[in-house]
Amino acid sequence: MNSLRIGTYLKISKRNIRRYLERKIQRRLILNFVGLGVLPILIASFLLIGLTENTVQTYIFERNLEIARGASNGVSLFVKEPLTILNTMAQSRDIIEMERFTQSRYINKIQNSYSIFRKIYILDRSGISVVTTSFGEELKNFQREPEYYVAITGNEYFSNVNFTPSNFPAMSIALPIRRYNTVEGILVGEIDLKNIWTLLDSIQVGKTGFAMLISAEGNAIAHPDKPRVLSRENFTQYPFFNALRNGEEGMSFYAENDVNLFATYVPVREFSWGIVVQQNEDEAFELVRKMRIQVTIFVSITTILALFLAFGTIRRITQPIETLVKGVRTYAEGDLSHRIKIERQDELVVLGDEFNKMAESLEKNQRQLRRMERLAAISRFASLVSHEIRNPLNAMNINLQILRRLISQTDSPPEKKMKYLNIITSEINRMNSLVTNFLAITRPPELNLIRSDLHQILEEVILTLEGQAKSLAVEVKREYSDRSFYGMFDYNQLKQVFQNIILNSFDAMKDGGQVIVQTMLNPDRKKGKSDFKGIQIRFIDSGVGIPKQKLSEIFEFYYTTKRTGTGLGLAIAKQIIEGHKGKIEVESIEGSGTTVIITLPWEG
Repeated sequence: MNSLRIGTYLKISKRNIRRYLERKIQRRLILNFVGLGVLPILIASFLLIGLTENTVQTYIFERNLEIARGASNGVSLFVKEPLTILNTMAQSRDIIEMERFTQSRYINKIQNSYSIFRKIYILDRSGISVVTTSFGEELKNFQREPEYYVAITGNEYFSNVNFTPSNFPAMSIALPIRRYNTVEGILVGEIDLKNIWTLLDSIQVGKTGFAMLISAEGNAIAHPDKPRVLSRENFTQYPFFNALRNGEEGMSFYAENDVNLFATYVPVREFSWGIVVQQNEDEAFELVRKMRIQVTIFVSITTILALFLAFGTIRRITQPIETLVKGVRTYAEGDLSHRIKIERQDELVVLGDEFNKMAESLEKNQRQLRRMERLAAISRFASLVSHEIRNPLNAMNINLQILRRLISQTDSPPEKKMKYLNIITSEINRMNSLVTNFLAITRPPELNLIRSDLHQILEEVILTLEGQAKSLAVEVKREYSDRSFYGMFDYNQLKQVFQNIILNSFDAMKDGGQVIVQTMLNPDRKKGKSDFKGIQIRFIDSGVGIPKQKLSEIFEFYYTTKRTGTGLGLAIAKQIIEGHKGKIEVESIEGSGTTVIITLPWEG
């Protein structure tokens, strides 16, 4: 019954429109003008409104996310400092060999030098506190405490965040003290986290935005509203908690006390904590609301003006409208560098100028987003450099201290001094290698192209790694093409690429295996799958393979599956190969090995 009524209404409406158009041609022209001129402008304007809203929202999200990332890095660096100090103490041979009184002086000196430590103490194998900086805790039994029964097994221990009697946050770190791979004791440091409050309290976004830190259990560690911290307020019911627990970052919308809130969140991965930057949604997106009103007013004025001019200038304005429509379509397709030009002196010129200003504004927003992305990359880069260089610096410092004592000992043999000098030299070379690799990712490779024999480069790499292959029970098999492949290559950089790939294969075959190195003319060209003329080099190993979901990430900077890797090897290799105008691909089946395929241009 309802469908019959709708059909009847549609027929009546169609008949009335036809009768209206038949009465006067001017009406038809006006309606045609509205259809051909005003409606496209309206549609394009709404598209631009949507595009602008998305751009602004993305910018706000990226800005708050960058603030959260910076806070996360700050918290990580804050906790890594005492961890590094405790690691250095625990790994020092002297702390095992010291007398109790000397140990006590040592840990008291460390606590006095670093205010971040509330107390430091050493447990023996039975869990008794033999040395402590806290008066009254001598010979205290910690055998039932988690710092003892976790660290005594050789593992690091990080406690949950707890609060001191003064209501300041603190946590404990326990590290095993080893002698000849045997745990001889436990070094425990209690860290004062009140500086984290200062760090997060200094973050303010607009008038209502702030940052807070929540623990792995969902309890507030730091919050501008201190009673919420002291009452151990729990945030597990908030929509961002599960994402943080899974190590994800992103944004979330929710309501609290009838106020709509917008939050961006970033995990502090080392401790399963989470940084949340929260802001009132109305304030965060105030710019979007104002822009929507402005664009709506602008579109309304444009429409009224177009209808007014339609009565006398329908034919004159046809061409400018087409120009506007084409420009708007170009913007909608993403070409914001396009500018609308109308060769007339009337209101339509103003309309075109306003669209151009909107496009310029959108371009500016996009540039700001790209700048934020570059800043994020620099932040990750700085964090990684700081982390990677600190370890060799600590090792150099320890060995210099040992060497200083040996120099003052006249009966110390020279070869013993030379041993520590060699260690220091090795760490310096390691730092130089790290800096060289990091610099390589900041600029395209500068290729020194000379006529080189590809097989000779491969052979030199294989001969260099032959000893290591034998020690790992790995067979390196050559399957070279009968043809000679001479071309314009950068000898040293290709050698670096091939060596990194083969070493990765060794790492994937802990129990031995086989690496096959093949060279051939590009077989994909013969099969019609590619027009690329060139040489193909294949490295086929029988290792553990790579999971399918991770294949797309292996060429990303800082991505690595190795504990000691920097995640730069394959990323730099990709830069070098692409610098040769070639391409590098990886095929792998988890558990069945990996094949790395390099295709280089060759005019032979």
